Amino acid sequence: MYLVINLGLKSIRGIVFDRLGLQIYSKAFPVHTLLFDKLVEQDANEWLVLLDKIMLKIKAHTNLSKQILFVTVTTSSSCILGVDLRGNALTKVLMVSDKRSSGEVEQICSDNYYQSLDNKPVCNTSSTVPKVIWFKNNDLELFDRVKYWLGAGEYLNYFFTDNFFTDSLNAGKCFFNGISYEPDLLKSLGINFQIFPEVKEIGYTMPVNNKVIAKYNLNSNVQFILTTYDAICAVIGSSDGKKTTASDVSGTITSVRILADNPPQRNVITNSTLLTQPINEINKILVGSSNNLGGGIIEWYKQAFFNNNKNDVYSQMEYQASCSNVGAGGIIFLPYLLGERAPFVDVDAKGTFFGVSRRSTQHDFTRAVFESTAYVTRDLLDSLRNNYFQIEALTVSGGLARVELINQIKADVCNLPVHVLDNFESTSLGAFILMALFSKEFATYEEACKNTIKVRKVIMPNHVNNQYYEKSFQLFKELSQQLIPLHKAHNILNNTKPKMEAESLQNL
Repeated sequence: MYLVINLGLKSIRGIVFDRLGLQIYSKAFPVHTLLFDKLVEQDANEWLVLLDKIMLKIKAHTNLSKQILFVTVTTSSSCILGVDLRGNALTKVLMVSDKRSSGEVEQICSDNYYQSLDNKPVCNTSSTVPKVIWFKNNDLELFDRVKYWLGAGEYLNYFFTDNFFTDSLNAGKCFFNGISYEPDLLKSLGINFQIFPEVKEIGYTMPVNNKVIAKYNLNSNVQFILTTYDAICAVIGSSDGKKTTASDVSGTITSVRILADNPPQRNVITNSTLLTQPINEINKILVGSSNNLGGGIIEWYKQAFFNNNKNDVYSQMEYQASCSNVGAGGIIFLPYLLGERAPFVDVDAKGTFFGVSRRSTQHDFTRAVFESTAYVTRDLLDSLRNNYFQIEALTVSGGLARVELINQIKADVCNLPVHVLDNFESTSLGAFILMALFSKEFATYEEACKNTIKVRKVIMPNHVNNQYYEKSFQLFKELSQQLIPLHKAHNILNNTKPKMEAESLQNL
């Protein structure tokens, strides 16, 4: 058996797979998020409490816990927290969407050594180094007490192994260049590269520590296998292996990527937010990007306007949206509730309903929110198409893929057949596939895909609807660009401290 611990932005879950990728057991708990203007934080201590509950639930199935031979962790990337030498959290976790480090981004990008680099590392508020420098600039005493700065994955790796290490793709968020962290750049910024965890290859294996084995009644031979972060695993767990198929994984955020044979032609688009990440273990190059909200758009709308105590709330939303026509009665929703990081970068961006009239109904508003999730997918897809990647189909997974109407709207907006996967847990399935490859369960990635990734249904685009959506999407794009300077002015106008609130972002 294989155990995957998947820590996302909204929840932490433990999923047990058998040797062929069949999901045997799953348990999940919501994770609280603190929202305060540009602050987006979680508490790593809560992660450990919830992880303990998951492991104890698995232990209750005594035979199951003893059958687990391999464990891995996959989490959100670009989060950061400081720990002491024994792995105790000394800071809160700055999440990927935390934007307090915008000043530090400017500091890094204007650094002479950074400017001199031929291959400059991506540096924005989603990167981890600006967040580390933010801590240094705002609480030097706390900064000096920190032994290591870890992402969410490295923090949970330590739980299972008592060792600090990460994979090269996660390390890339900390200016890892494929060989080492950029020591001269970090030195020029007043950062010692040794505060980041040691980088290991994906597939690195070591024993689970004895105290975890004893406490949770695991097999004495259980091994920990290093995989990588959730957006990467999600594509591995949702692709059919074809270079012309893109994967849309929409949990809290939407990630759109392809597994290509060659890197993009970067001279085509200036300031492209596309990430290019070689996955040597499957002989592919992962190309694409993630935005700030995908399924989180629907989650916000549900919490803001619906009775969350009712179990059928998503059905209510889908019914409302279906009662409106294509185009949502003329309403277009720009869903930048947490700013945006791809395919454009604007930390000040906000959500906007455009085209509201006296005739607008709640059904239209709900439909507009649904359509916005397809527009952001189309926007990310176009970044790939503009780099001459041919895309002939789209797989959808994650919580948002459970909403059939949204799947149809995505087919219509993107003008592509949409393959709805049988297992929505594509992130955990991708982590399982990586483990299964390194444990020699499968000989090749293609063999693993054939045995584990199943398509539940194929939704074809409605070409009449697509003709309207082509024009509507272009207006969506133009609105997004035209509002960029106004977002900044709006942010300055409203630069007051809003109410702080802790939320449990519920799962789709």
